[in-house]
Amino acid sequence: MTHFDWGTGAIVTPEKKKKKAQIIPPQTDLKRRTVNFVKGFDINLSPQQLDELEQVVQRSTETFVRDIGKDLADCRKLVVAAISDNSKASTALENSADLAYSVKALGGTFQYPLMTQIAKSLEIFVADRTTANMKQLLVIQLHIDSLYVILASRVTGFGTTVEQATVAALTKLAERYELPRE
Repeated sequence: MTHFDWGTGAIVTPEKKKKKAQIIPPQTDLKRRTVNFVKGFDINLSPQQLDELEQVVQRSTETFVRDIGKDLADCRKLVVAAISDNSKASTALENSADLAYSVKALGGTFQYPLMTQIAKSLEIFVADRTTANMKQLLVIQLHIDSLYVILASRVTGFGTTVEQATVAALTKLAERYELPRE
């Protein structure tokens, strides 16, 4: 339908009407598609399913201990090499940061929350660091040694007051030698 536009003094034919927005209702089979009924678990876990999941975690604990123990030993070798040859510090820092992240993420899952605390301290200490002096490398080595002792002694849970004092001391040590951060 045309109309007269008083501003321009012309007869104007309007553009075609735009389509209205279409509302699409949510799919009703979303729950069925997100849960794997063939192999997986339902959203609401039964006691049997919880037991099965706990058994999977327990079986994986030995693999975790073995793999993290090897990674700790390898990382310690790199840090010791960097202490004697500072040109290797960047490699040691990168490896230490990866290790700290892994241990922090998985420690609590396998009943090692004390390792998670120490790994968090180490991760904060090595974050955004490209090089380190000898004292800073020694702080990293102490963190790695502490993680290894906890793993070798199989200290699960948060430990005793001695272990908590060790965590506090490592955190203070990391704060003291944090600078210079390059």
